[in-house]
Formats: sequence, structure tokens, C-alpha cells
Amino acid sequence: MMKKPVVIGLAVVVLAAVVAGGYWWYQSRQDNGLTLYGNVDIRTVNLSFRVGGRVESLAVDEGDAIKAGQVLGELDHKPYEIALMQAKAGVSVAQAQYDLMLAGYRDEEIAQAAAAVKQAQAAYDYAQNFYNRQQGLWKSRTISANDLENARLLARPGAGHAEISAG
Repeated sequence: MMKKPVVIGLAVVVLAAVVAGGYWWYQSRQDNGLTLYGNVDIRTVNLSFRVGGRVESLAVDEGDAIKAGQVLGELDHKPYEIALMQAKAGVSVAQAQYDLMLAGYRDEEIAQAAAAVKQAQAAYDYAQNFYNRQQGLWKSRTISANDLENARLLARPGAGHAEISAG
């Protein structure tokens, strides 16, 4: 009868040794990293862009891990698209004006300018003749000095207009 308690005691010791060995083996295979619980202060980063504008979308949320070079958000691109279209339109207008200059003036434009010069010359000739007649009348004291001065003033702008149009 004495053997039975010894065998049971021995079985308990062997079982305890197997459990302790298994626990030790299991713990040695685990990552021995240190785990701490608590709060970590967040580093705040100020964003800056090469150009100004409104933020259209954000690709990350607060607390997300990010990598260098990762896109965090996008600016509204509509103002830049509009500016690009305006610049392209300006280039088209400048190209059209350049092409017109290379092609030269149309015959209609030349005829219109020549007619304007003739009209200015006729107005100048009329004003000059009127002034000459008024001078003759002034010598005979038929008109007042004021009328002669008015005729002289009318002759001057006509001369300037004809010179500008012809030039």
C-alpha cells in the first residue's frame, strides 16, 4: 500500500515537471518585446504647399501612420485648370494676331484707310479755304476779329487731323 502514494506523488511531480517545461518552452518561443499601455503625445506637422488653394480631399485621417512621399491630400485644381485654359486662349489670340500681321492687311482695310485720308484732306482743304476767305473779309473789315479767330482755329485741327490720318 505504500507504493501507491509514492507512484501517485511521482506522477504528480513528473506531470508538474512536464507542465513547467512546456511553459518554459512556450515562453522562450514568444517575442520578448516590452508592451506598455498609455498615451503617446502626437507629433504635429504643419503642411505647406508650393501654391495656395483650398484643400479638396484628405487621404489620411488623424492618427494614421504615413510614409515619406505619401500623398496626404489634394488641393482644388479648378482654379489652375481655368488659368491654364485662359493662357491657352491668350496664346491662340496672339497666334491669330501674328498670322494676320504676316498675311498683311486686306484690300478692304487699305481702301478704308485711304478713304479716311481723303476725307481728312478734304476737311483740311475746306477749313484752309474758309480761313483764307475770312482773312480777305477781315482786311475789308466785313467780319469781326472773333469770326477770323474762329476760322483760324477751324483750320488748325483740320491740318492736324489730315497729318495724323495720312501718317
